[in-house]
Amino acid sequence: MTVITRFAPSPTWYVHIWSLRTVLYNYLFAKKNNGKFMLRIEDTDRSRLVEWSVENLLLVLASVWLIPDEWPNNPWDKWPYYQSERLDIYKKYIDQLIENWNAYYCFCNSERLTELRNEQESLGLATKYDKKCRYLSKEEIIEKLKNNIPYTIRLKVPDNEVIEFNDVIKWKIKVSSKDIDDQVLLKTDWFPTYHLAAVVDDHLMEITHVIRWEEWVPSTSKHVLLYRAFWWNIPVFAHLPLLLWTDKKKLSKRTWDVSVESYLEKWYLTESIINYISLLWWNPKTTEEFFNMWELIEKFELTNVHKSWAVFDIERLDFFNAYYLKTLNLDYLYNKLMNYLNNYDKEFYNLLLSFSENYNKKIFDELKTRIKNFSEYKKYTTFFYNNSVIPNNELMINEKMKILDINMVKKSLNLSLEILKSKKDDFETMEEIKNIFVEKIQKADMKNGQVLWPVRCALSGEQFSPWALELIYILWITKSISRIEKVLDTI
Repeated sequence: MTVITRFAPSPTWYVHIWSLRTVLYNYLFAKKNNGKFMLRIEDTDRSRLVEWSVENLLLVLASVWLIPDEWPNNPWDKWPYYQSERLDIYKKYIDQLIENWNAYYCFCNSERLTELRNEQESLGLATKYDKKCRYLSKEEIIEKLKNNIPYTIRLKVPDNEVIEFNDVIKWKIKVSSKDIDDQVLLKTDWFPTYHLAAVVDDHLMEITHVIRWEEWVPSTSKHVLLYRAFWWNIPVFAHLPLLLWTDKKKLSKRTWDVSVESYLEKWYLTESIINYISLLWWNPKTTEEFFNMWELIEKFELTNVHKSWAVFDIERLDFFNAYYLKTLNLDYLYNKLMNYLNNYDKEFYNLLLSFSENYNKKIFDELKTRIKNFSEYKKYTTFFYNNSVIPNNELMINEKMKILDINMVKKSLNLSLEILKSKKDDFETMEEIKNIFVEKIQKADMKNGQVLWPVRCALSGEQFSPWALELIYILWITKSISRIEKVLDTI
């Protein structure tokens, strides 16, 4: 048997974080078992349809390397992947259910159903259909159909029966049929509900494992009844626990801050997003925290997914992102940075193109160990691309560095100018800069901080920046001399 998993979202919004978790686990499980991962679109609720959602979904999945083996509008199109294109298929199986007395016509209009629900709520009862149309005679049904009375098709749930199914994560689940509503399977517009469409599609597409949110646990008993009614094999179910914020509140689907794209725009690396999301519910049975995609595929087991909810913590995501910024190849990261800026900050991207790639890479190589994500890059690099650094006399005076007045600042900056002007060519390494400055500072009977702090402030104009020698290495000698001389002219 070939393992086949699927992700079947409704195209109603951006791809959110826990949808990514569902995709990831379906993908990892399929690949771990040399199987296939499929994308299907459940667009039968036309009132909630958002036109751009599917395109956005495919772009996001490509951005995080989770490419399905089959997807909508793929070059070979084995079958329609949009449920709205499969209505004739669902009608065929609805007719089969009615013929076998496993479903029935319901002619109740929305007014009656609303009145029934309000009455049940006022009495503190569970809101469910009262089965009024379940016992209509054949003659009554024919008459109503002849009169073109709108209808839905409902599942005929058996009385006084316990529905059981196994769940890989939550173990055996039992539900009494008296607690299961006679669910609508086909709506008045002839579009199926999720319950019918999901079961029919999963069977026809040979889905072996249904891995989805735990919100679908109450519906699974209805799906089991449908599988039984059709005499089909029941897939393996695995319901994934909820995702909460650090304040233990459920993540809202309708906020931008839970969309995967928002984290791509803040420029978190794909490596860190996938690594962090994988560990929110899954225990790899090791103390190791950092895994690439191939390692995740090798180690992933559904049986090691936690049963309880997990907390989405931005600080933990920052931790993973900082790790990958420090450890991944510089050229690889630089290309990602430029792609990010090209997509999300065109003006700054064009500014960087006006400088040499070597210069840009030196800056990035220094800063990549100091930032948590690429959205911070611009904030910490403005002074590298701006020749108008504004000196701050108060900032350069620093008691901790034993710089007590502006005369000490001038002395330190003049010494640094003397050192830089004595060097005919640019420094080749950081070590070379360090050795020369330390030697000259000692000969001047001064402390390293007394000289390097004013230099740092003169070169960056900022309180927080790379250290003085690192700035000199990036800016080169000519630009460093120019900036220090401008500061001296103003003080």
